[in-house]
Amino acid sequence: MPPLAYLLTFSTYGTHLPGSEKGWVDAQHCIPGSPMRPQHPARERYWRSRLNESSWLLAREERLIVLRAILEVCRHREWRPDGVHVRSTHIHAVIGGNVKPERMLSDFKGYATRALRSAAAAPERRRYWADHGSTRYLWNETSLKAAIDYVLCGQGVRMAYYPDQPEEANDRRTPERR
Repeated sequence: MPPLAYLLTFSTYGTHLPGSEKGWVDAQHCIPGSPMRPQHPARERYWRSRLNESSWLLAREERLIVLRAILEVCRHREWRPDGVHVRSTHIHAVIGGNVKPERMLSDFKGYATRALRSAAAAPERRRYWADHGSTRYLWNETSLKAAIDYVLCGQGVRMAYYPDQPEEANDRRTPERR
């Protein structure tokens, strides 16, 4: 039986590094529900020194561009967006579709990058996104509803897509707390 949807998360370049005060995971501590690793300033400094360019934060208008790009990919690929939330440092999305979640992440990053460049949002950047991302499989209605609630309601002030709202409600331009 295929999953009902996926909870996808990906970060902007250089904003969620190992050792960060926000918490972090590594290969030995990445089981869903397990605690994050604690802050480790020396580790964060090491990874920051390896960045090829500055960290990337999405401004309000750029977040709206990314949101629209993700929804366009979903329309084009006939994927079902159950909720999308674009933050200044990362994106959460609950998406249903008959492809691997890694393909979804790749398409979202590619389309969003093209949209940002065509809008002249830092076109000189080489990297907008961190490598990889998180792909959680949602196998039942309980996990699907919990993921949608987390994405739409658990992230503070939002710039999000609500599938059952009119289009103008999804384009709200509200301030965001990181």
